[in-house]
Amino acid sequence: MMTKEAMFGQGEEGDGVIRLGMGRRGLTMMAGLLAISGLVVAVFYYIGQPRTLRLAVGPLGSDDARMAAAFVQGLNRDKASVRLRLVLTEGSEDSAKKIDAGQADLAMLRADIAMPSTADTVLITRRTFPFFITTTETAIGRIAELRGRRIGVSRNPLGNITLLKRVLAQYEVRPEEVEIVKLSQEEIVAAAKEKRIDVFFSINAVGSHTNNDGLRRLREAWGNDPVLIPVREADALAAHYRAIESGEIVRGALGGDPPRPAESLQTISITSRLVAAQSLDDNLVGELTKDILGLRLTLASELPAVQALETPSTDKDAPLPVHSGAAAYIDGEQESFFDRYGDWFYIGAMALSAVGTGGAALLGRESANRRRRAMAGLDELLELLNTIRACEDEAELMRLGREADQILTRVLADYAKGDLDTAALAAYRLAIDQVGRAVAERQRALAET
Repeated sequence: MMTKEAMFGQGEEGDGVIRLGMGRRGLTMMAGLLAISGLVVAVFYYIGQPRTLRLAVGPLGSDDARMAAAFVQGLNRDKASVRLRLVLTEGSEDSAKKIDAGQADLAMLRADIAMPSTADTVLITRRTFPFFITTTETAIGRIAELRGRRIGVSRNPLGNITLLKRVLAQYEVRPEEVEIVKLSQEEIVAAAKEKRIDVFFSINAVGSHTNNDGLRRLREAWGNDPVLIPVREADALAAHYRAIESGEIVRGALGGDPPRPAESLQTISITSRLVAAQSLDDNLVGELTKDILGLRLTLASELPAVQALETPSTDKDAPLPVHSGAAAYIDGEQESFFDRYGDWFYIGAMALSAVGTGGAALLGRESANRRRRAMAGLDELLELLNTIRACEDEAELMRLGREADQILTRVLADYAKGDLDTAALAAYRLAIDQVGRAVAERQRALAET
């Protein structure tokens, strides 16, 4: 029969067994914490990755395409959270079709030419002012006096001609009452110099290099300062067409001395816009709006036109709707990171708490079951003690001693696994002492008989 010293180690050996049981549980808890930490890190890594959006723009070489390319470079250089990949198109109509077909997430286009049905405005990228330029020799002072005249207009984009016809229609000038001369940019000055046009319908940004250079060349071709014809019914045109706005070219905006125009000139304005698919996440569009507006300073030296970026009106009665994500940023209502993901953190914390509580309950129940199984040996020892004291056969007594050894071997294994604490171990020590004494006493009693 094993001695109690062999069965119940003392000092460092006993403490080592306790540390072994506790160490296994600690490692399990540590593994669980590491797994949760790894999951959190993976989620934050995914959220922090830059998102690339497809931007439809064209044609190649246009003002819109040059600005879009500058956006791509600027966002990459600044390591912005949103990046762009260009999808080249043939112009505004093609860009609008791309976004409606789901082949692009964003588009840059002129609002009076095309607006996609599934996208809303993010930013106004350029504002142009259409007006009529003529010479004093024609004696034309009003748009209604254009009947029978030759009107030059840039053939690209085709929307220029459509816009011209809309302005003429406001003054009841029918297309057949004028001669519309379609010109390339290179042909405009030659047509004016050769008297092939009486008026030129210009659509340009005020103060742009293209506009100022064009006016200078027209002045040289005609031999005197051009005359600018106002579009006085701009408000009426804006009421009929939602992509047309009323505008004003202030005195001296076109330069010169004396200033051009001599007085503020009423006209219409046309906007080019960056639009985003309505399906895009509001926070993503808000981040894009912020990042692009931040490029106005960094790109100003490379692309002066970027300083003309405007935020659109977010009023509910604005003629063209603004994307809700852009509106939230413009109005200062964009959600913060914790606003965005706070509910998920709360749900996650509740879920982890529930899992932890459930896990603790299961572990507690399992631990209690293991302890009950381990303590069953104590009942066996007590029953064995009664049997030993009544035993009349020495061979049977030896068998009972071996049975006690087997029980105690099992107890030691349970203790090593952490299923028994020191209080339970003390109870087993008392029981083994009693069994040992009973076996010795019974052996002496059988020997005396």
